[in-house]
Amino acid sequence: MKKNQNLIENGNFSKGLKAWRVESLKGKLNAVEKKKEVNFEIIEPGKESWSLKFCNEVSLLEGESYIFEMKAKADAPRTLNVNIKRNCKDYVPYANGRMVDLSTDWQDYSWKFTMKQPDDAAALLSFDMGGNTVSWRLKEVSLKLATDDSLDRNFKDRIQKNSGYFNAPNEPWELRFYSLDGKLLKVFDKGKGGEGMRAYPREDRSGVFVVKEVVAGA
Repeated sequence: MKKNQNLIENGNFSKGLKAWRVESLKGKLNAVEKKKEVNFEIIEPGKESWSLKFCNEVSLLEGESYIFEMKAKADAPRTLNVNIKRNCKDYVPYANGRMVDLSTDWQDYSWKFTMKQPDDAAALLSFDMGGNTVSWRLKEVSLKLATDDSLDRNFKDRIQKNSGYFNAPNEPWELRFYSLDGKLLKVFDKGKGGEGMRAYPREDRSGVFVVKEVVAGA
């Protein structure tokens, strides 16, 4: 594997929509690639976020840490649910799925996660966009191993402190806030596991939120 290799096939859309697929479960949309951007025209949104999906597959290894990045904007403010998970009916999240807030300007979105489940050679990357009539655009989607120091520093310099929502793990957890040099500054939230989607708090200090599974006494 090459250094800084994008693990998402055709993540920059240089080959149109190759390796990507649109799933219209209970809705209808048009997805058109132009100049390495994908424009999603929402025709019938359906009632749920999973009614309309844009998907790709990626191979994940247990114990490895990854950095996911994307750029997106919308015709009007809206939310977008982004997940990397097991491709099955039973919901098994791998990457603390995010519900991100899109604006009318291009924004960078990125987060870091560690694969805690067994290896999955066909994990599902899914952009769930149903339940909302607002059309949106996407470009520069990437997933890279977080093993390169320069990549990790670049990620920390650009991290969004308030990126919408996170999916609570199934085990006891804490929402921790760290400085850019790795010092724990505050524990903002905690739970017993399985609480579903929860909002990130607002925080003006520079740093990074980490959803960390914990055990008694840790």
